[in-house]
Amino acid sequence: MDWSLEELEPRLLLAGDAGQEVGFALDSSGIQVQAIGDTGQEVLEVIYNEERISYFRVSDQWETYQINVDYTTIDPSLLRIHFVNDLYDPAQGIDRNVQLGSVTIGDQVLDSNAANVFSTGTWLPEDGVISGQGRGSVLNANGYLQYGTPSGSELIVYARGDEGGETMNVLAGSFRSDRISLTTKMTAYKFYLNTELEPSSVRVEFLNDLYRPDLGIDYNLVVDRIEIDGVVHQTEDPTTFAQGVYRDGALTSGNWQTERLEGRGHFQFDASDFTSERYTLDDSIAEAGVSIISPNLPFDVEHEITSSDQSAVGWSESFWTESGQYQKIVQVQLFDENGSALTSFHRGEPVELIQATMEFLDDDSLESSQFSLKDLEVDSQDRLLARLQVFHYNGNYRSYSNVLVRLTSDGQLDSSFGDGGFVPVSLGGITTASSMTIDSQDRILISNAVTISRYNADGTADNSFGTNGASDIPLPQEPDFYAGQSQILTRPDDSILVLWGIPSSANASAGWLIQLNEDGSTGTWFGDEGFASIPYQQFSEFSSYSERFERMVLDDEGRLTILGTQALLRFTIDGQIDPSFGDGGRIILPSSIVTDGSLLFDNTGGTFGLDGLGRYLVHYFNGVARLTPDGQLDTSFSADGISAYNPDEIGSLQPYSLKEGKFDSDGELRTLAQNDNGFGVAFWQLV
Repeated sequence: MDWSLEELEPRLLLAGDAGQEVGFALDSSGIQVQAIGDTGQEVLEVIYNEERISYFRVSDQWETYQINVDYTTIDPSLLRIHFVNDLYDPAQGIDRNVQLGSVTIGDQVLDSNAANVFSTGTWLPEDGVISGQGRGSVLNANGYLQYGTPSGSELIVYARGDEGGETMNVLAGSFRSDRISLTTKMTAYKFYLNTELEPSSVRVEFLNDLYRPDLGIDYNLVVDRIEIDGVVHQTEDPTTFAQGVYRDGALTSGNWQTERLEGRGHFQFDASDFTSERYTLDDSIAEAGVSIISPNLPFDVEHEITSSDQSAVGWSESFWTESGQYQKIVQVQLFDENGSALTSFHRGEPVELIQATMEFLDDDSLESSQFSLKDLEVDSQDRLLARLQVFHYNGNYRSYSNVLVRLTSDGQLDSSFGDGGFVPVSLGGITTASSMTIDSQDRILISNAVTISRYNADGTADNSFGTNGASDIPLPQEPDFYAGQSQILTRPDDSILVLWGIPSSANASAGWLIQLNEDGSTGTWFGDEGFASIPYQQFSEFSSYSERFERMVLDDEGRLTILGTQALLRFTIDGQIDPSFGDGGRIILPSSIVTDGSLLFDNTGGTFGLDGLGRYLVHYFNGVARLTPDGQLDTSFSADGISAYNPDEIGSLQPYSLKEGKFDSDGELRTLAQNDNGFGVAFWQLV
């Protein structure tokens, strides 16, 4: 419904009836939320039409929080205000609660105490925390106030915990209710949604599994059933898929006809129907589609594809020795395009890096637990370059150093590189916010939040870069910005792009792109004198200052695309927002969607890339979204551009473990993944 400014008259709305939209001018004040917290540590997020539009901390004084939006109309029944970080710790005297005052849309006021305001997080002495209308304006637990009842489905989830303290998420279509705290009493959690639901679009997640037999603690989630508009769907139905069920000595997935999850996982209702085009595991390459590397789940993992389409994989594992010592190993290994360990690389065995690095450093104070694998790159000669980071502790604070280790294509330490295959790196107190890449001349660039160093292919400092091989990253002249560079990459001409910065709540930018010339000087032709702001306001309809941009790719035309928590944004080669991409330069990716009876999109997995046809593939924890080169969800890929990893087909594969997706020269997808047999490379085919 469109309104002109002259048609609007101030009036009090006692929350919103479904479909009753409030209009306001584009230059109006948007949405204002009055709130107060008991401790000043409470955090609220504001949801409109199933999308987050703001996220902020509430003080312990009444304040009004301004949310700028680019809507021209708002339906109050689609507006929810979530309390997301409830904490009750009487031992420390902590009890987080938040009270909502009025919510103003333009010049219209919504009363948080109205009889038709729906709450999922209000505690009342007569019935505790249950869902319902007219329960007041206070949120005592993780939950939300919703300003009216949409004309869609009513969803009820009947759940409890074995111990009390278990938390769950409820997802239904694009709706998400975060971190609901459970008691041991079977409770009906009710949700009013603005869409018609099918059971296949409902998923219930168990978030905080804890098993401490020494303390007598065993967290488990019990979901008896769900109801959609009065129709019952049992958790024990044979079509309900369960992930996190303990059977035969292990946590596993399948249609177990159970109502209890013993491990972190989820119930997916009516998961028997799956119709999307999709990537599925290719068992013609490896058994069950996964070439197992280790029976354990590693902590640090890295994955690259060589020019010969071999998978270079690096991973770290920790364990206790028989003598009671805590040890850590970092290993690298090559796998051919058929999923077999490459016998020409160290006789088909992994190469362990920490012990050799410790011997090179010759420091008796170092222990293996101080090492972490941070990067793995492959150069033009298929040599493997690993970056190990070492932390040092002097009793007061930690500092960090780095060592580069290079192996030849046959898995031997490369004697032509540095000192017997090793190059120590100093960036002046490098922190964990660091990055590495290799340019077209096999020169190695390493950066932290303030400095980039470049090394020649033989490991010597490249004195043609900056001063003695190092260049300070030019920083934008803007206050309230935290140094937190996430990634660097090089263009074909060996100039450098830096994705930099962590914004604060006071800042209007979500990050910065900084262009450097090949010699380390600022590339003033890019953006505004070398700086391109990643605009927060560009995403004001969908996200908040916490939107993080940590990955970027270049296409064949030199355009730069960056991935945030939920948004893709493309810049032209000279650092301007590219209006030909998506919706004026951006596309907001779907999140928290359950579809086809199996698919959860819980924001992105933090990785994305370009296939051989210039299409973007964005990895989610349980699937892939494919976009056309101009930034539209690709309906030739599936009806909605989204492909799930079907649990009925992937069997014991743990979808949340999928990491580090890479494409070979034919555009085929590989990821790192975990199943019941262990951790390895997963090979996917599009069907």
